[in-house]
Amino acid sequence: MSRPLADALARYPRVSLTRVPTPLDRVTRVGEQIGLDLYLKRDDLTDLAMGGDKPRKLEYEVARAVSAGATVLVTVGSAQSNHARLTTAAARRVGMGITVVLGRDDRVTFQGNLLTVRLMGADVRLVDTADHWALEEDARVVCDKLRAAGETPHFIPVSGSTPHSCLGYVRAGLELVDQLGERELEPAAIYVPCGTGGILVGLTTALRDAGVDCPIVGISVNRPAAQCYERIDAWWRAVSELLELDPNRPRGPIEVDDGYIGREYGDPTEACLDAILRMGSTEGILLDPVYSGKVFAGLCGHQAAGRWPGGASVVMLHSGGTPALFAYQDALAVHLDRKKGVEH
Repeated sequence: MSRPLADALARYPRVSLTRVPTPLDRVTRVGEQIGLDLYLKRDDLTDLAMGGDKPRKLEYEVARAVSAGATVLVTVGSAQSNHARLTTAAARRVGMGITVVLGRDDRVTFQGNLLTVRLMGADVRLVDTADHWALEEDARVVCDKLRAAGETPHFIPVSGSTPHSCLGYVRAGLELVDQLGERELEPAAIYVPCGTGGILVGLTTALRDAGVDCPIVGISVNRPAAQCYERIDAWWRAVSELLELDPNRPRGPIEVDDGYIGREYGDPTEACLDAILRMGSTEGILLDPVYSGKVFAGLCGHQAAGRWPGGASVVMLHSGGTPALFAYQDALAVHLDRKKGVEH
C-alpha cells in the first residue's frame, strides 16, 4: 500500500459500513470461454444490504453528514436505484432518517431495489420523470421542507458521487494494489463501469500512484464518451485537490466505450443479457442488467474483436446491483426463452 496516499486518505473521516477487503477472484471457466485469465474484484460482496459499490463511497459521504449534525439523508435515483437501497441502509446503520426521491420510470414495481428501500422504511417520493439524473431540484425542495419541519437534511447526489465519496474508491484501489502484488499479477487491463466516473477516477488515482500503468477501461452505462471524459476530468481535479496531488500528473491510459448503453440507461440490451447468462451459467455469479452486465458485455465484445492477447490477465470490477434483476424479470424471461428457441 502507498503509505503517503494512505496517510492522505486518513485525514478524512469515514464511518465503517462494510467489511473489506473484498475478494479478487479468478474465474477460470468463463475466462477460458473468452480466452482470458480473468479476475473479478468482488464489490458485489460488500455486506451492506445485499452489497455493491456504494458503501465504499457512502463511508466518506455519511461521515460528512454525521460531522454536520444531519438527522436525515436525502438522495435521488431511478426507481430501481442501487444507490437508493444502500443509502437507505447506511442511514439506518448510523441512526438517521432517509428520504429518497425516485424517477417514476418503467421499472416502478414492488420488487428489487424498490422493495428493499420500502422494507427499510425509507420515505419514498416518486416524481414523474424518466430522467433521474435531473431530480436534484426536486430533492432540494424536499430538503427545504425537512428544514422547515425541524430536521437537518444532508443531500447526497445521484449515484453518491462527490469529491469526498470518490475517496472510497481511492481506498479500494489501494486494496486492489495489495491484492495484485500478493498474486504477482500484472493485468493487461482493468474494466470498470462508468456512470458518473467516480469509481474510475478513485481507482485510477491509487493504481497510478502505485505504478500500475495498464489501461483502465470504463464501459459507459448512461452517457456519450465525450461527456464521460468531461466528468472524469472534473473528478480528477477534485480528488487531486483533496489528496494534495498534482492534477497535471500523468494519468496513464484511460478509455471509455459508450457502445454498450443501448437505447438509454438501464436498457437490458441483448449483449448485456447474454453476458449475464454467460457469467451465471459458467461461474454461478450474478451480474446486473444496468452496470456489471454491461461491463462484462463490453469486455467480451472487446475480446471477441481481439483487443487483448489470448490468455492475458484482465481484472473486472463487479460493482453489484443484483437486486435489480428481479425488476427485469420479463426481459430476462423473453431472453431465456429465445435462447431455448421458444416463440413469444
